[in-house]
Amino acid sequence: MESSRERDIYKKIDAYVKGSLSENEIEALWNEFAKDPTLLDHLELEVGVKKILEKKAAENAKPTKIHSLPNWIWHASAAAVIVIVGLVQFFRVQTPTSLNEFIVADIPLEQIETADGIRSENNLITPPDSLLNLGFAAISSGDNEKALELFNAVISNYNEEPYASKAFLNKGIIHYNDGEYQESILNFKEAAERSKENRMISEKAYWYLGNAYINVEEPEKALVAIGEAYNRDGIFRKPAFVLYRKLSYDLGKIDGEQPTESN
Repeated sequence: MESSRERDIYKKIDAYVKGSLSENEIEALWNEFAKDPTLLDHLELEVGVKKILEKKAAENAKPTKIHSLPNWIWHASAAAVIVIVGLVQFFRVQTPTSLNEFIVADIPLEQIETADGIRSENNLITPPDSLLNLGFAAISSGDNEKALELFNAVISNYNEEPYASKAFLNKGIIHYNDGEYQESILNFKEAAERSKENRMISEKAYWYLGNAYINVEEPEKALVAIGEAYNRDGIFRKPAFVLYRKLSYDLGKIDGEQPTESN
Protein backbone atom coordinates (compact mmCIF):
# COMPACT_ATOMS: atom_id res chain seq x y z
CA MET A 1 0.00 0.00 0.00
CA GLU A 2 1.33 3.42 -0.95
CA SER A 3 2.28 5.83 1.82
CA SER A 4 1.30 9.48 1.72
CA ARG A 5 4.97 10.31 1.07
CA GLU A 6 5.06 8.07 -2.02
CA ARG A 7 1.84 9.57 -3.36
CA ASP A 8 3.28 13.04 -2.88
CA ILE A 9 6.47 12.11 -4.75
CA TYR A 10 4.50 10.58 -7.63
CA LYS A 11 2.48 13.81 -7.93
CA LYS A 12 5.72 15.80 -8.00
CA ILE A 13 7.14 13.55 -10.73
CA ASP A 14 3.96 14.11 -12.74
CA ALA A 15 4.27 17.87 -12.25
CA TYR A 16 7.99 17.75 -13.10
CA VAL A 17 7.32 16.06 -16.44
CA LYS A 18 4.66 18.68 -17.22
CA GLY A 19 7.12 21.46 -16.38
CA SER A 20 5.11 22.93 -13.51
CA LEU A 21 7.65 22.59 -10.68
CA SER A 22 9.75 25.47 -9.43
CA GLU A 23 13.56 25.19 -9.33
CA ASN A 24 13.48 24.62 -5.56
CA GLU A 25 10.87 21.88 -5.97
CA ILE A 26 12.94 20.23 -8.71
CA GLU A 27 16.03 20.22 -6.48
CA ALA A 28 14.00 18.67 -3.67
CA LEU A 29 12.73 15.98 -6.04
CA TRP A 30 16.26 15.15 -7.21
CA ASN A 31 17.28 14.75 -3.59
CA GLU A 32 14.54 12.11 -3.31
CA PHE A 33 15.99 10.34 -6.37
CA ALA A 34 19.43 10.34 -4.73
CA LYS A 35 17.98 8.77 -1.56
CA ASP A 36 15.91 6.19 -3.44
CA PRO A 37 17.06 5.47 -7.03
CA THR A 38 14.06 3.15 -7.57
CA LEU A 39 11.98 6.31 -7.97
CA LEU A 40 13.72 6.75 -11.32
CA ASP A 41 11.52 3.94 -12.66
CA HIS A 42 8.49 6.14 -12.01
CA LEU A 43 10.13 9.09 -13.75
CA GLU A 44 10.90 6.85 -16.74
CA LEU A 45 7.27 5.75 -16.91
CA GLU A 46 5.92 9.30 -16.76
CA VAL A 47 8.27 10.52 -19.48
CA GLY A 48 7.36 7.53 -21.65
CA VAL A 49 3.62 7.95 -21.30
CA LYS A 50 3.94 11.68 -22.00
CA LYS A 51 5.82 10.95 -25.23
CA ILE A 52 3.23 8.39 -26.32
CA LEU A 53 0.40 10.86 -25.73
CA GLU A 54 2.22 13.64 -27.54
CA LYS A 55 2.86 11.38 -30.52
CA LYS A 56 -0.78 10.39 -30.64
CA ALA A 57 -1.81 14.04 -30.45
CA ALA A 58 0.46 14.93 -33.36
CA GLU A 59 -0.90 12.08 -35.47
CA ASN A 60 -4.50 13.14 -34.82
CA ALA A 61 -3.70 16.85 -35.19
CA LYS A 62 -5.67 17.39 -32.01
CA PRO A 63 -4.37 18.56 -28.62
CA THR A 64 -4.26 15.78 -26.06
CA LYS A 65 -4.63 16.57 -22.40
CA ILE A 66 -2.10 14.72 -20.25
CA HIS A 67 -3.68 13.46 -17.04
CA SER A 68 -1.92 12.17 -13.95
CA LEU A 69 -1.35 8.44 -14.09
CA PRO A 70 -3.81 6.24 -12.17
CA ASN A 71 -2.43 4.50 -9.09
CA TRP A 72 -2.52 1.02 -10.63
CA ILE A 73 0.16 1.98 -13.16
CA TRP A 74 2.69 2.56 -10.41
CA HIS A 75 2.42 -1.09 -9.44
CA ALA A 76 3.24 -2.44 -12.94
CA SER A 77 6.43 -4.43 -13.07
CA ALA A 78 9.58 -2.61 -14.13
CA ALA A 79 10.04 -5.02 -17.02
CA ALA A 80 6.51 -4.40 -18.33
CA VAL A 81 7.03 -0.67 -18.07
CA ILE A 82 10.20 -0.84 -20.15
CA VAL A 83 8.50 -2.97 -22.83
CA ILE A 84 5.45 -0.72 -23.05
CA VAL A 85 7.21 2.60 -22.89
CA GLY A 86 10.39 1.58 -24.76
CA LEU A 87 12.63 4.11 -23.01
CA VAL A 88 15.99 3.96 -21.37
CA GLN A 89 17.08 7.59 -21.58
CA PHE A 90 15.10 9.01 -18.72
CA PHE A 91 17.96 11.28 -17.68
CA ARG A 92 17.42 13.53 -20.67
CA VAL A 93 15.12 15.60 -18.46
CA GLN A 94 16.94 18.77 -17.58
CA THR A 95 17.74 19.51 -13.93
CA PRO A 96 19.50 22.40 -12.19
CA THR A 97 20.45 20.20 -9.24
CA SER A 98 24.00 20.75 -7.98
CA LEU A 99 26.42 17.86 -8.39
CA ASN A 100 27.59 18.40 -4.82
CA GLU A 101 24.24 17.11 -3.58
CA PHE A 102 25.10 13.65 -4.94
CA ILE A 103 28.58 13.18 -3.46
CA VAL A 104 29.87 12.07 -0.07
CA ALA A 105 30.55 14.93 2.34
CA ASP A 106 32.31 12.88 5.03
CA ILE A 107 33.20 9.20 4.88
CA PRO A 108 31.83 7.41 7.97
CA LEU A 109 34.24 5.75 10.39
CA GLU A 110 32.78 2.30 9.75
CA GLN A 111 34.25 2.39 6.23
CA ILE A 112 37.76 2.12 7.68
CA GLU A 113 39.26 -1.29 6.90
CA THR A 114 40.43 -3.32 9.90
CA ALA A 115 41.68 -6.86 10.42
CA ASP A 116 39.47 -9.61 9.09
CA GLY A 117 39.85 -11.17 12.51
CA ILE A 118 37.67 -8.42 13.95
CA ARG A 119 34.81 -9.90 11.97
CA SER A 120 35.57 -13.56 12.69
CA GLU A 121 36.76 -14.97 16.01
CA ASN A 122 38.37 -17.91 14.19
CA ASN A 123 40.78 -15.78 12.15
CA LEU A 124 44.34 -15.35 13.34
CA ILE A 125 45.40 -11.78 14.07
CA THR A 126 48.68 -11.12 12.23
CA PRO A 127 51.09 -8.20 12.89
CA PRO A 128 49.68 -6.13 9.97
CA ASP A 129 46.18 -6.90 11.24
CA SER A 130 47.17 -5.49 14.62
CA LEU A 131 48.55 -2.34 12.99
CA LEU A 132 45.31 -1.86 11.05
CA ASN A 133 43.30 -2.27 14.24
CA LEU A 134 45.53 0.18 16.10
CA GLY A 135 45.08 2.65 13.26
CA PHE A 136 41.33 2.32 13.55
CA ALA A 137 41.57 2.94 17.30
CA ALA A 138 43.69 6.04 16.67
CA ILE A 139 41.13 7.47 14.24
CA SER A 140 38.35 6.71 16.72
CA SER A 141 40.17 8.73 19.37
CA GLY A 142 40.74 11.63 16.97
CA ASP A 143 44.48 11.05 16.45
CA ASN A 144 44.69 11.02 12.66
CA GLU A 145 48.45 11.61 12.59
CA LYS A 146 49.05 8.48 14.64
CA ALA A 147 46.66 6.56 12.41
CA LEU A 148 48.56 7.64 9.30
CA GLU A 149 51.84 6.52 10.90
CA LEU A 150 50.37 3.09 11.62
CA PHE A 151 48.96 2.68 8.12
CA ASN A 152 52.29 3.77 6.63
CA ALA A 153 53.95 1.10 8.78
CA VAL A 154 51.65 -1.50 7.24
CA ILE A 155 52.62 -0.38 3.73
CA SER A 156 56.36 -0.25 4.51
CA ASN A 157 56.63 -3.55 6.37
CA TYR A 158 53.81 -5.68 4.96
CA ASN A 159 53.51 -4.64 1.33
CA GLU A 160 51.17 -7.48 0.37
CA GLU A 161 47.47 -8.07 -0.02
CA PRO A 162 45.03 -7.44 1.48
CA TYR A 163 47.02 -5.36 3.97
CA ALA A 164 48.51 -2.72 1.66
CA SER A 165 45.26 -1.93 -0.15
CA LYS A 166 43.45 -1.61 3.19
CA ALA A 167 46.13 0.76 4.49
CA PHE A 168 46.03 2.91 1.35
CA LEU A 169 42.22 2.99 1.46
CA ASN A 170 42.25 4.08 5.11
CA LYS A 171 44.81 6.81 4.39
CA GLY A 172 42.60 8.03 1.56
CA ILE A 173 39.60 8.21 3.87
CA ILE A 174 41.55 10.27 6.43
CA HIS A 175 42.74 12.74 3.78
CA TYR A 176 39.29 12.94 2.18
CA ASN A 177 37.62 13.82 5.48
CA ASP A 178 40.32 16.44 6.10
CA GLY A 179 39.53 18.05 2.74
CA GLU A 180 42.89 16.96 1.28
CA TYR A 181 41.35 15.58 -1.88
CA GLN A 182 44.47 15.41 -4.05
CA GLU A 183 46.23 13.35 -1.41
CA SER A 184 43.17 11.14 -1.02
CA ILE A 185 43.14 10.54 -4.79
CA LEU A 186 46.69 9.19 -4.71
CA ASN A 187 45.80 6.75 -1.95
CA PHE A 188 42.46 5.64 -3.40
CA LYS A 189 44.17 4.96 -6.76
CA GLU A 190 46.78 2.80 -5.03
CA ALA A 191 44.08 0.92 -3.13
CA ALA A 192 42.08 0.33 -6.30
CA GLU A 193 45.11 -0.88 -8.26
CA ARG A 194 46.26 -3.27 -5.53
CA SER A 195 42.83 -4.71 -4.75
CA LYS A 196 41.85 -5.96 -8.22
CA GLU A 197 41.08 -9.39 -6.77
CA ASN A 198 39.16 -7.99 -3.79
CA ARG A 199 35.82 -6.66 -5.00
CA MET A 200 34.79 -5.10 -1.69
CA ILE A 201 37.94 -3.01 -1.24
CA SER A 202 38.20 -2.07 -4.92
CA GLU A 203 34.56 -0.95 -4.93
CA LYS A 204 35.16 1.31 -1.96
CA ALA A 205 38.35 2.66 -3.50
CA TYR A 206 36.73 3.51 -6.85
CA TRP A 207 33.60 4.97 -5.22
CA TYR A 208 35.54 7.34 -3.00
CA LEU A 209 38.06 8.04 -5.78
CA GLY A 210 35.21 9.23 -7.96
CA ASN A 211 33.90 11.46 -5.19
CA ALA A 212 37.39 12.90 -4.65
CA TYR A 213 37.75 13.68 -8.37
CA ILE A 214 34.49 15.62 -8.25
CA ASN A 215 35.80 17.65 -5.33
CA VAL A 216 38.84 18.68 -7.41
CA GLU A 217 36.65 19.38 -10.43
CA GLU A 218 37.78 16.52 -12.65
CA PRO A 219 34.39 15.11 -13.73
CA GLU A 220 35.71 13.02 -16.63
CA LYS A 221 37.99 11.05 -14.32
CA ALA A 222 35.20 10.89 -11.76
CA LEU A 223 32.89 9.33 -14.36
CA VAL A 224 35.38 6.53 -15.06
CA ALA A 225 35.94 5.81 -11.35
CA ILE A 226 32.22 5.84 -10.52
CA GLY A 227 31.60 3.50 -13.45
CA GLU A 228 34.17 1.09 -12.01
CA ALA A 229 32.46 1.23 -8.61
CA TYR A 230 29.10 0.54 -10.26
CA ASN A 231 30.51 -2.48 -12.09
CA ARG A 232 31.59 -4.10 -8.81
CA ASP A 233 27.87 -4.62 -8.11
CA GLY A 234 28.23 -4.10 -4.37
CA ILE A 235 26.82 -1.85 -1.67
CA PHE A 236 27.55 1.36 -3.62
CA ARG A 237 25.86 0.22 -6.85
CA LYS A 238 22.70 2.34 -6.47
CA PRO A 239 24.38 5.62 -5.47
CA ALA A 240 27.04 4.97 -8.12
CA PHE A 241 24.31 4.59 -10.76
CA VAL A 242 22.66 7.87 -9.76
CA LEU A 243 25.96 9.76 -9.63
CA TYR A 244 27.11 8.23 -12.94
CA ARG A 245 23.92 9.41 -14.64
CA LYS A 246 24.18 12.88 -13.12
CA LEU A 247 27.81 13.18 -14.26
CA SER A 248 26.86 11.90 -17.71
CA TYR A 249 24.16 14.53 -18.02
CA ASP A 250 26.42 17.36 -16.86
CA LEU A 251 29.14 16.25 -19.29
CA GLY A 252 26.70 16.01 -22.18
CA LYS A 253 26.99 12.23 -22.37
CA ILE A 254 23.25 11.59 -22.49
CA ASP A 255 23.17 8.70 -24.95
CA GLY A 256 21.52 6.37 -22.45
CA GLU A 257 24.51 4.05 -22.11
CA GLN A 258 24.92 2.15 -18.87
CA PRO A 259 28.27 2.08 -17.01
CA THR A 260 30.45 -0.65 -18.51
CA GLU A 261 33.61 -2.50 -17.54
CA SER A 262 36.81 -0.85 -18.66
CA ASN A 263 39.31 -2.78 -20.72
